[in-house]
Amino acid sequence: MKKLFKIFFILFIVAPLCLNGNNIDSLKVLLSDTNRLEHPDKKIIKAAITLSDYYTRVSFDTAKYYAGLSRVLAKKLGNPTGIAMAYNITGMTFTSVGYYDSALPYLDSALAIFKGIKDTTGIVFVQNNLAVAKMHLGKYADALTYYQQNLAFAEAKLDYENMLLACNNMGVAYYDWKKYHQSLTYYKKALNLLDKLGEEERKGPVYNNLGEVYRKIGKTDTAQYYFKKSYRINKKHNKQHSLLVTITSMGDIYFDNAEYQKAYNQYNDALAISKKIPDDLNTSLITIKIGNVLNKLNRKDEARKYLFQGLKLSERLRLTNNIMEAYKGLVENGYLSKDADLTYTYYQKLMVLNDSLFNDKNLKTINELEAKFKTAQKEREIAILNAEKKANELEIQMQRNQKYFVIITVLILLFVVYLFFNRYRIKQLKIKTALEQARVSFEQRLLRSQMNPHFIFNSLNSIGSFIGTNNITEAQSYLTKFAKLMRHILENSRKPDIPLEDEIQALQLNLELEKLRFENRFDFTIVVEENIEVENTYIPPMLIQPFIENSIKHGFINMKEKGEIKLSFTKTDNLLICEITDNGIGREKAEQIKKQSNTKHKSLGTQVTMERFEVLKSENPEAGFTIIDLKDKSGNASGTRVIVKIPFEEE
Repeated sequence: MKKLFKIFFILFIVAPLCLNGNNIDSLKVLLSDTNRLEHPDKKIIKAAITLSDYYTRVSFDTAKYYAGLSRVLAKKLGNPTGIAMAYNITGMTFTSVGYYDSALPYLDSALAIFKGIKDTTGIVFVQNNLAVAKMHLGKYADALTYYQQNLAFAEAKLDYENMLLACNNMGVAYYDWKKYHQSLTYYKKALNLLDKLGEEERKGPVYNNLGEVYRKIGKTDTAQYYFKKSYRINKKHNKQHSLLVTITSMGDIYFDNAEYQKAYNQYNDALAISKKIPDDLNTSLITIKIGNVLNKLNRKDEARKYLFQGLKLSERLRLTNNIMEAYKGLVENGYLSKDADLTYTYYQKLMVLNDSLFNDKNLKTINELEAKFKTAQKEREIAILNAEKKANELEIQMQRNQKYFVIITVLILLFVVYLFFNRYRIKQLKIKTALEQARVSFEQRLLRSQMNPHFIFNSLNSIGSFIGTNNITEAQSYLTKFAKLMRHILENSRKPDIPLEDEIQALQLNLELEKLRFENRFDFTIVVEENIEVENTYIPPMLIQPFIENSIKHGFINMKEKGEIKLSFTKTDNLLICEITDNGIGREKAEQIKKQSNTKHKSLGTQVTMERFEVLKSENPEAGFTIIDLKDKSGNASGTRVIVKIPFEEE
C-alpha cells in the first residue's frame, strides 16, 4: 500500500486536470486548423500540451505525437515558456510509460530554459518531475537535491504549500532509499507545516506515511498509534480514500502479527468503503487480502470465493501484481483443501506469469534503448546541419575577404577537434548501451541458472510425495519455503546489489529445501562475523549459491556418512569473504564419477558466476574465488573449501 500513500498525498495538494469528451474533441478541432498551425499562438500550444498530458493516461504514441507537435509550434512562435513546457510534457510522456532515461534530456532542456528566463514556478515544477524520474532510476541523491532546491525556493517566499509538498516528497524519497529515520524527519516537518496552515484534515495521509515507516522499522505499536490518529481525522472529515488506506494498513499489521480475525474485520470494513467510493483497484486488492486471511482462519470455501472474485476483477483491470497475489492464495487454498488440481493449475499460472513479467521487462528495456538511439540520431542530424551551415558561412567569409584566412583556419581546426570529440562521445554512448545490454543479458541468464528446471521438478515431486502420504504439514512447510525462495530469486535477480541479509535468507531457504529433498543426508551452518551489519552491507545477488549447489550435487554423491556444509562470512576493508567448506568426496573423485556416468552437462550457474566475476574484477581486481581441495593426514580427499571474495558497499 505504500505507493498509494505517496500518490495520494501529492494528489490532494495538486488538483488533477479533468477533461471530458467534449473538451478533447474541441481541442482536436483547434489543432486541425492548418492556418492556426502555420501561425501559432499561445492558445494552440497550450491545446497541444493539454492533449499530450491527457493521452499520457490513454495512449503513449498519441501523447508523444501531441508533445512533439507542441515543441514544433512553440519553436515556430519563439515563445521560451511555451518551448520549456513542451519539453517538459515530452519528458512526462516518456516518464508515464517508464522510459525514465529517455525523459531526462527533455526535462533537462525544460529546466535550462526556465532557469534562463528566471521562471521560479517553472523551475520548481520541472525539478519535481526530474526528481520523480531520478527516484525511479534509483538515483535518490539526485532526486533529493532537486527537492531540497524546491524547499529552499519555497522557504525564501514563505510558501507553506510548496514547503509542504517538498517535505513530503523528501520523506517519500528517503523511504524508497530505505533511509527511514530521515524519512521520519521530513514527514514530521510536513506535520508542523500543516499546523501552521491550520489544516487538520490533510494530516490523515501524513499520519498514514508515518505509520508505514514505523511499521517498516519494526515499531508496530508506534505504527498503530499513527494509523489510529489518521483514522480519527479521516473519519471526522469524511476522507474516504485516506480512510481506506488507513484501515487496510491496520489490517496488514494484524495479518503480520497472526491476529487473523482482527485482520479479517479490518479488511471487511475497508472493502465496504472501497465499494462505496467506488474504487475498483483497491476493491480487487482487498478482496484478495480477505481470501488470504480466510485461508489462515481455515475457512477454505469462503476464502476460495473471495480469491476468485478478486482474481476476476484484477484480470479485468489488468492488475498484474494483484493477479499474482490471487494465484498464490489459490495455491495455498488448494493445499488446505487437499485439492491437487487447484494447486497444480494455479501454481502453473503463477510460474507462467512470473516468466511473462520478466520478458516484459526485457522488452521495455529494448524499447527504451531504441528511444535513446532515435534521440541520439536526431541530435547527430542537428549537429551535421549546424556543421554544414558553419562551413558555408566560413566559405562566404573567405571569398569576401582573404585577410581573415588565418582566423578561418583556426576555426576549421577547432571544428575538426569538435567533430573528433563528438565522435568520441557517441562511441562512449555506444559502449554504455552495450554494457547495459550485457547487464540485462546477465540478469536473464542469472535468473535461468537459479531457477534450475531439475530443482523445480524435484521440489514439486517432493511436495506431491508429501501429499500422497497425507503429510500435509510437511507439504505446506515445503511449499511455503519453496515459494519464498522463488520470490527471493525473482526479486533479487533484478537488482544490481542487495543486502547481505537477503542473500543469507535465500541461501538458508535453498539449503533447507535441499536438505528436505535429500532426506537429511547433510547438515549445514551459517556463521556471520559480529562486526558485519547484514542489513547495511550490499553485495551483488546470488554469487554464492552455485558453489553450494556444487557441494550438494557433486560433493556428497555416493557418501555413506552424513555430509556437512559450513558457510562463514568475514570482511576486510573492501571485500566480503565467504568460505564454503564441505566434507564431501572431493573434486577428483566427483569428476571420476561424472565421467563414469558419461555426463556432459556444464553448470550454467557456475559459468554465469565466472563471467560475473570477470565484470567485478574491472571494479576491484581482488574480486574472485579460489577452490581448495582438503586432505586428511593420510593424504586422502576430505572435502572442498571455496573462498569467495566479493566487493561490497555499506550504507
